Amino acid sequence: MKRLFQLLAIFAVMSLIFVSCDEDAFDREDAFVTVTVTEAGEYVHGIKVYMFEKEHAPGTSFFKPFHADDKAVTGHDGSAEFSFDIFVNDNEIYYFAVFDGDECLGSVRVSISGGESRRVNIDLGGTPIGNYVVKSIVSPTAMTIHGVNYQGDANNRSFLPVQLPVGTVRWFYCVSSNNTQVTSAFSLANGLSRLVNPIDGAIDEAFSTLAAPVGTADCNVYFIKDNENLDIFSDKSGTFEYFTEATRKNISSGIIDVNLSAQDGALWYLGFENPAPDNDIYIIVEVCALVYMD
Repeated sequence: MKRLFQLLAIFAVMSLIFVSCDEDAFDREDAFVTVTVTEAGEYVHGIKVYMFEKEHAPGTSFFKPFHADDKAVTGHDGSAEFSFDIFVNDNEIYYFAVFDGDECLGSVRVSISGGESRRVNIDLGGTPIGNYVVKSIVSPTAMTIHGVNYQGDANNRSFLPVQLPVGTVRWFYCVSSNNTQVTSAFSLANGLSRLVNPIDGAIDEAFSTLAAPVGTADCNVYFIKDNENLDIFSDKSGTFEYFTEATRKNISSGIIDVNLSAQDGALWYLGFENPAPDNDIYIIVEVCALVYMD
């Protein structure tokens, strides 16, 4: 009799697991991401693009080809387009990256829901100006951030890793926050490349005339330098430390000049917070670095 009860208990637990899995599978749908890779405005052919889930983001020990969550995709017939068919829930986070061995040459973050089709770009190069180059660190990336009162697994905060290369003199980010989903043809890298002095890397005063795409909703953007405070920020588990150099509160759009160097390179973070109680906001963000090429 005792053995019978044990078997029944095991059967009940397994039934709950299967029901949970079936419900999760029922909520998932196909989504499609097409990645293009460019360098100095030209399409790059004959390379591979890898896909990583959120837990394997840049900066983690799992952000290497061996730990990619899908087989690498090579452009068909020498093309520079890489297509991924993903089975997802709502607003799942993926990273797509190009590697040379274990070295990441460039990556892009994508938030995508079932039924969506997205096209994104990875820019491997930059625009050389004398001894300097403007590099795209985060290609224009769309993010959805829920309101404070959202009841799902996510909360009203999200983040982007900013992997600055060796020789970074200063870096910039462009953000536009909106009440509805929008697209933007604005390119921060192109705008900056026209303003750099090739002799000393100074930024022309015309920088003040560069305008981010107009936004319609406020967001808070925090500059966070370490994983410990990033975890506190993401989990909402306490008071986190942030740095004022690039932090902006209640901003709907803008281009922020982070006049802070990273001569040895650095992995820092931009944390995004939606202060609205109930409304989702839709953010487009781009990050560029001015790098001295020795």
